[in-house]
Amino acid sequence: MKKFLACLKWIVVTLFSFCVACALGFFLVVGAGALPEIQSIWIGTAMTTFHHHYYAEWFVPQSKILEVTSQNEVDDSNVESKTPITTPKPVETVDAEAEEEKKYKEEGYQKLSSGVYLKEITGSTRAGGYMGYLMLCSDPSRVKLVDTDRQFSVGAPVSKMIEQSGAIAGINGGGFNDGADYNSNGGVPYGILIEDGQLINPPNGSGGSYRMIGIREDNVMVIKNGSVEWAMENKLRSAVVAEYFLIVDGEGMIESGDGGWGIAPRTALGQRATGEIIFLVIDGRQGNDCIGADVVTLQEILLEEKCVNAAMIDGGSSTVMEYATYNALGECTVELINSPNLGATLEAQRYINNTWVIMPKQQQTVKDTGNHEGLVAK
Repeated sequence: MKKFLACLKWIVVTLFSFCVACALGFFLVVGAGALPEIQSIWIGTAMTTFHHHYYAEWFVPQSKILEVTSQNEVDDSNVESKTPITTPKPVETVDAEAEEEKKYKEEGYQKLSSGVYLKEITGSTRAGGYMGYLMLCSDPSRVKLVDTDRQFSVGAPVSKMIEQSGAIAGINGGGFNDGADYNSNGGVPYGILIEDGQLINPPNGSGGSYRMIGIREDNVMVIKNGSVEWAMENKLRSAVVAEYFLIVDGEGMIESGDGGWGIAPRTALGQRATGEIIFLVIDGRQGNDCIGADVVTLQEILLEEKCVNAAMIDGGSSTVMEYATYNALGECTVELINSPNLGATLEAQRYINNTWVIMPKQQQTVKDTGNHEGLVAK
């Protein structure tokens, strides 16, 4: 019995000492800033969430938080992309499609369907590894924004918005106003929202300036800090609020620092000068090999993919990429491509407000009618 009690005492003392050492180490690294880079990542990750600022505010002085966030600020108030985009020629023959497939295969992409290609990517940030996917659509006219069919009431998972619109692929879209306990169900969009050239939000048709990413009627992606009036006058057919401008006119926006957004699951999209639109998702919050990415990493990836304009949109637990197939009866089967941190099943995904989708090759101009009988993805 004495040996047992002595052993138990040794275990308790060891565990207590270990906890004290961890707490002291955490305070020194994060609170006191013994490792400034780690402290900056921690502050950025906490302060760019809606609900978890206290992760930084409990341990780091407010003056230090302000110092770190100000050091990483990028002035994008006057940003407006102006790079000319080439309108891609339609791929209408078997030979042309084979040539296109060969071209993107040389870049590491695998064909999913006509004009849609996928590439898996891995890498590392300053805090750990990341895993993600790039989806390329060679025809930008096929990319559009769709939203929940119960707008201003209840959102929907990406899979439902893909199926309702008859799309063949999609990623999460712009942000939405969330509740204190993540209980908004995506019912109310955050900032500007334009779908099929129609202004959805703000519902009164006016507002202040928005950091927006959109696509004009001529299929050119627009990166702009501007008003609702500007967006409508310039014929944006799809637009949402961008969380962060990554690339404008071929130049990365982050010249120094880490961007101030910490590490998390991320979603971004960009466009090449040759017209292709690229979706990017990075998984995270799943261990050191899949911790997520900072905005610098997103910028580097999309610059390497030759994007001339790109922006990060809402991410975190909303980050998702999905692909759909349709049978001859128009029945839809949606599959997850990435591994969202809420769980790798469709049922586990968040209800969000809107979704960037890729329409089937010959259905890209068809608006959602709720009736997709006979639709077969090509």
